[in-house]
Amino acid sequence: MKRPSSRTSGLSVRANKVIAAPAAAVFAAWTEPRRRSRWLAGVQITIRAARAPGAIQLTCDDDNTDIEVRLAPRGRNQCAVTVHHTRLASAQMVAERRHCWKEMLRGLQQYLERPA
Repeated sequence: MKRPSSRTSGLSVRANKVIAAPAAAVFAAWTEPRRRSRWLAGVQITIRAARAPGAIQLTCDDDNTDIEVRLAPRGRNQCAVTVHHTRLASAQMVAERRHCWKEMLRGLQQYLERPA
């Protein structure tokens, strides 16, 4: 049996969204601060690792929790986004983050799918 590491212990939540945008555009919206501020305002994160176009590892600076983002291209102009937020301290945090990620991914979708 695998022992949990200090980076993965605690509770977690996942959120998913398919966005009508190329994976490269979704990746840039996560990794470029100016773009990220347009849909993820008020959330302070630190990018620990990023591999274009498919994976981003972050730390939420407010509570020192971990966020892993996976991007899966679906054709030329669609991308499935999965957010896995870990090291949450309580069931209340899970419920709050579940709601927050649902709203934040909706904001990402609106940002990327807006008319040019």
